[in-house]
Amino acid sequence: MHISTKTGYAVRALAELAAHGQDSPISVAQICERQTLPPKYIEQLFRKLKKKGIISSVHGAHGGYKLERPNKDISLKDIMAAVDENFNYTYCDTEKETLEYCCGDPCGFSIMWVEIKEHLDNYFSSITLDTILEKIEENA
Repeated sequence: MHISTKTGYAVRALAELAAHGQDSPISVAQICERQTLPPKYIEQLFRKLKKKGIISSVHGAHGGYKLERPNKDISLKDIMAAVDENFNYTYCDTEKETLEYCCGDPCGFSIMWVEIKEHLDNYFSSITLDTILEKIEENA
């Protein structure tokens, strides 16, 4: 399984937002400086995260971004779904009609992949921004 660069960068940027707190916004420039991230890329990801209601923007001289929900209510699955619009866990998650070498639907393999996907969904849903911050603090 491969976690995309989009997800990795989004998690790092959102962890910085979460660590900053929800009271005041933080700019993309500050986030990128602290996390060594590319600003233009983060701006693109933030547009997607804003569209999904995970973050909001504050305009003005002291503007920036802040989380729309508490840390405990934003899961890794939410983040992945927001930034990786074509995220598939397995080969069988794609449109079966377009798969040249699909052996039938459902087949024993697709049933197994569905079970694995359900386990991954549950696992990714259980990891929240709070969980991520705890892991960062443990290893700091």
